[in-house]
Amino acid sequence: MALPKKLRLWGIGGVGMSAIAQHLHLSGHLITGYDREPSPFTKRVESLGIFIDYAPNPAASEQAEGVIYTPAISAEFPEWEVVKALGLPTWRRGEVLAELVGSYDTLAVAGAHGKTTTAAILSWLLHAIGESPVAFVGGLMRNFDNNYLSGSGPWAVVEADEYDRAMLHLRPAHAIVQSTDPDHLEIYGTPEGVEAAYRAFVQQVKGLVVVGPTVPSFGCPVIRYALEQYEVDGTQVRFRYRWNTHQREAQWFQIGRHLAENAAAALTLLEAIGFDFSSMQKALRDFKGVWRRMEVSVVGKHIIVDDYAHHPTEIRRTLQALRESFPKHKLLALFQPHLYSRTAFFAKDFSEALSLADYVLLFPIYAAREPSTSQVTSKLISQHLHVPYTEVIPLDSDMTWLESLLSNDPSIYAFLGAGDIYRWIPAIYACITKNP
Repeated sequence: MALPKKLRLWGIGGVGMSAIAQHLHLSGHLITGYDREPSPFTKRVESLGIFIDYAPNPAASEQAEGVIYTPAISAEFPEWEVVKALGLPTWRRGEVLAELVGSYDTLAVAGAHGKTTTAAILSWLLHAIGESPVAFVGGLMRNFDNNYLSGSGPWAVVEADEYDRAMLHLRPAHAIVQSTDPDHLEIYGTPEGVEAAYRAFVQQVKGLVVVGPTVPSFGCPVIRYALEQYEVDGTQVRFRYRWNTHQREAQWFQIGRHLAENAAAALTLLEAIGFDFSSMQKALRDFKGVWRRMEVSVVGKHIIVDDYAHHPTEIRRTLQALRESFPKHKLLALFQPHLYSRTAFFAKDFSEALSLADYVLLFPIYAAREPSTSQVTSKLISQHLHVPYTEVIPLDSDMTWLESLLSNDPSIYAFLGAGDIYRWIPAIYACITKNP
């Protein structure tokens, strides 16, 4: 694949596309982009001098020599007409990512859960021990204030995204598979279809494959790690894990057993490759986390949590971690479902996971790339909840409902979802400050 000089990126504000945009820009390509609204990632791209349209602009595509697009772009997108008329080449995001890292020793992280945090940990550890990785990560890494690293290599870190089978474009040097839980069943059809895709991915890995304790071996040699002990003291966490015959201990400041498992996976792979464990053990303590991945803020006697959890397993593990770390706090889960298809597939599972909270607030479904449907709403979840709840709160409503949540008792306000629910966090900060 030879990418032309002038490229148009549709969906440039997406976390994956914005990293690709940065890399192409630094490689000398002339980039323009489209996205439907500004975001933290469009701001980063624009800071490089890349122009972004926030409405379809067919004239901009006329000036391009090729188009890269995300699955969120529909067949009705107005710029398609120009592209087809001119016969411009087009590529999906996953194809381009695989091309960009093809010359590197790529470390790929796959799995329904934990990809972003694990990839961020890999990126940080490599950087901290003196390597210079290229990294395309699906979240803003707090250590770098970016979702992209423009290292010199030879290592590259990427997420092997299962959506749209994008991971099957990659040919990694080594890989981690964190989980094979069913997701994106609108693409794979059945859990067996999901597992078959992971099996195909693993067969494309050239070297080591590290897997979690519940992941199948896929019929090939794997390195299996397992968390053996987890202790939390406020925000300081100590954990012990084992891989093969090696037992290791580490400390850091990210709460949650699932995050400790992510760290164990990253440490296992890098040590198995040949990097010094003691250096990585020291560096891990300085890992600052990822935007919207279990970000915990203490505001007086209350705690605000921002988390990207959008699958029942992720919600369950996040709420369990908060219960374990702050057992005396009342736990309120504010959840914005992500995608109509996922809500329909997992409605009862969502309700079971959310029922770990003391109270649930449900927001309308964030459609993302899917057309709306009146048959699938957040009510599919609420009808199975075992705890008190409020539904359905539009994100653009007034703050009356938010102020009614405030309690004199120490409380956790956990904002959960892969959409734009995080926009309400400043409002609850203001409410807490106003009513301490």
